[in-house]
Amino acid sequence: MVSRVATMVLGLLMEGERHGYELVREMEERGMLRWTRASKVAVYKALARLEEDGCLTSWTEKLGGAPEKRVYAITAEGEERLRDLVHSLCSSQEPLRFEISVGLAFIQYLDQEETKDALERRLRYVQGQLKHLGREREIMEGLADDLSLEILRHELAAYREEARWLTRIIDKMAHLQQMWAIGGR
Repeated sequence: MVSRVATMVLGLLMEGERHGYELVREMEERGMLRWTRASKVAVYKALARLEEDGCLTSWTEKLGGAPEKRVYAITAEGEERLRDLVHSLCSSQEPLRFEISVGLAFIQYLDQEETKDALERRLRYVQGQLKHLGREREIMEGLADDLSLEILRHELAAYREEARWLTRIIDKMAHLQQMWAIGGR
């Protein structure tokens, strides 16, 4: 499995050397943490693993009265690893992940109120993401490169479609609940 965290670390270090904290902050600011669950711990583990593998080099730096910080830079081996990771991710044969579908396959085991609550919670989350990404797009337009905007448009389109789909599912729930009740669950 391709490490998305390692790819983000190496990609950001291609732009220049950074402290671990700067990498996490940059991932947050660029919205990269929407794409994978990358905690600070995961980033620091990736840094250690990549350095152990020869993809990074590091040194400590002390500026003024600030505490010592470890600075990371990518090596030639790291650049090669990044190219391999990017190629693997961009040519991925991994299907889209639809975690909600697993839940929906067995939703008949929830009562009507639980079903409605679960789906409406997901819908509220999706609508919140749409608002957040919409604001982000407004900010980014004119500032970001075309590829970053295309990634954002793709995310927005996926959330819009899920919101429409969830609305249809919620509208059908009363009918489905009646069918399950007749069938005896």
